[in-house]
This record gives sequence, C-alpha cells and structure tokens, in this order.
Amino acid sequence: MPLFIFFLLSLVSCEHIIQTFDGEIGAGNFTYFTLKKEGEVTLILNSVEGDADIYVSQENLKPDFEHYDLKSVTCGEDVVTIPSYYKRPIGISVFGHVYAPLSKYTMKVLMDYSVTEESEGHHGNHEDSEESLIWTVFVNILKIILEILL
Repeated sequence: MPLFIFFLLSLVSCEHIIQTFDGEIGAGNFTYFTLKKEGEVTLILNSVEGDADIYVSQENLKPDFEHYDLKSVTCGEDVVTIPSYYKRPIGISVFGHVYAPLSKYTMKVLMDYSVTEESEGHHGNHEDSEESLIWTVFVNILKIILEILL
C-alpha cells in the first residue's frame, strides 16, 4: 500500500505555470524584470536562438555579473528556483551572451503552491496533514480522469 501512495503522490504536482512569455535581447545587454509574488517560484529560461542567461537578486532590482544571489548561465535551459523566504520584490535580469548578436528566449514562471502553504505557517496536527494529503491526491486524480474523458 505505501508504494501505491508514493506512486499517486508522484502524479500530483503542486507546481503550476503562472506566466509564459517570449523575448529577445542583443549581445551584451540585460533585460530586467521584477517579481513581487510571494512563495517559491521557479524560472525556466529556454534559449530558442543564441544564448540567454538569468540572474536573480533579493537586494538589487537590476542584478548583473557582480550583484546577484542566484544565477543560471548554461548554454541551454537555465533554471533558477527562488525560495519562498527571499524578500520581495525580487530583481531578475536576462543577459544576452556576447557571442550571439541576438538571443531569443522563452521564459516560464512556475509557482509551487505546496511550499507557499507551509511557509504561511499552516501547521496542523498529524491527522490533519494526512487528511489534507489524501484529499489533495483524490482531487488531482479526479482532475486527471476528467482531462482523459474530455
């Protein structure tokens, strides 16, 4: 039975895409964004053309090479998870690598609602958390069945 519950929990995702957008940036330039939403947020930056990188700061609204808390500077998909305890607003910058005259990208912003509930101090007793977990699994299974039927 515990293996079955683990399998069901792996199907349940509390992470949801809250925004997706496309952009482009010239070589050696930064584009700046501000995140005000509370909770754990994951940014996924896909370079469609060229190479875009991402920098994040809770202190500086225009993070750069020297002033950042988190970064991802790969040649492909860049992923940064901003913890729920970071103070808001968060500064986010996308940098266009100097080796590509123009970088085109798609950014997805995902919100993890399970961490938000925990960070807000939602601490019930053990029975309440088990009941809540079972209810969440049940609701998500119903959603999956409904998607299959439609």
